[in-house]
Amino acid sequence: MKASKKNWLMAGVAGLALVGVAGEASAAGFMLREQSSEYLGNSFAGSAAKASSPATIWYNPAGMTLLHGHQIAGSLTWIAPQARFDGRGLGGASVSTGDAISDAAVGSNFALYSISDDIKFGLAVVSPFGLRSSYPGNWNARAHGVASAITDIAINGNVAYRINKNLSIGVGITGDWAEADLTFGNPAAPAGFLGRLKGSDIGFGWNVGALWEFSPQTRIGLAYRSNIRHGLEGQRTSSIPAVLSTMDITADLTLPGTATASFYHAFDEKWAIMADAQWTQWSVLKDLAVYGTNGSLAVPITDFSWRDTWFFSVGADYQWTKGHTIHVGTAYDMGAIKDAQHRGVRVPDADRYWLSTGYTWDYSEKLRLNLSYAHLFAASADVSLTTPTPLTGSYKASVDIFSTSFTYKF
Repeated sequence: MKASKKNWLMAGVAGLALVGVAGEASAAGFMLREQSSEYLGNSFAGSAAKASSPATIWYNPAGMTLLHGHQIAGSLTWIAPQARFDGRGLGGASVSTGDAISDAAVGSNFALYSISDDIKFGLAVVSPFGLRSSYPGNWNARAHGVASAITDIAINGNVAYRINKNLSIGVGITGDWAEADLTFGNPAAPAGFLGRLKGSDIGFGWNVGALWEFSPQTRIGLAYRSNIRHGLEGQRTSSIPAVLSTMDITADLTLPGTATASFYHAFDEKWAIMADAQWTQWSVLKDLAVYGTNGSLAVPITDFSWRDTWFFSVGADYQWTKGHTIHVGTAYDMGAIKDAQHRGVRVPDADRYWLSTGYTWDYSEKLRLNLSYAHLFAASADVSLTTPTPLTGSYKASVDIFSTSFTYKF
């Protein structure tokens, strides 16, 4: 490889460390799917089979065998959710909120190195989970939560190998840094009283993938990504130290595994269709139990009892002229919270329905640019809680997502 190409590749790999990560979940629970602008345009249909960019490193590493040469890619996505609550809280008082979920940006970067036509190495730096929600410190339901932030950064290295003309496989390992930062109020204390729980940890997981090509136009992809368990360590603090002293805390947080099956078929040079089905093991998130160093509970246990979820999507590509492609897609995204008795104010999750579109411009043989947009319609999310204080009502929500990305080939 020429020295200039080496420099470009090293610059791309170094740039992976600069990925910006801050997010509000746009998928079930607090998952973030938005690692690829192009795939967003298809509502992530065919995510494990399309293999049209280095983003396949994350979605299905086996797809790297369809890519040629050395490549880097980066994506920046703006997630703009709206979530408003109306109901009744402590003492039967009417409770209404403004937009409780914050807008945020999510970044991802990828680097692909072709050892040979049949062996590929890929590195992904992404933010697969994230959450930002915030309420006034004196709101009537502050005992259920005031502000919530979950930040997650994953570094995922993968190797892919083409076994024969039909079958490719891939395998990877992930180092994952997660931080949870939660504030809450005490209804018995003065308005504005806040307690804070903050902890972080590094965990590890693994992933595998396979790609079967029936022909150059038709293929299916299978991918599995493991759970990652975090033993968060941090502190509990308070804005009124005399009431709530500072202490060291620990808590378990398990990020769910996923299993994906994808299909891709190109009818000709202009038209292609794709589909996706993904299962996410949200049932591993049973509760939130935070313990002090003496083994006692730092705060009461929060019961989640989340359920496993399914995501189904279909999409199509249309190339109206060489180098210019339109993407469309739609999806059903099942919510992880099973009923109003388990739906809290931190993650007011519900079923979602996706509509998306995107545009790809092959600016040159080396550079590809993408723009995409998606709108998510969320079902009404009812809340019916009795502890630590009564809260009943409903959330109405929607999400707008704007994304852009590039791919550069060496």
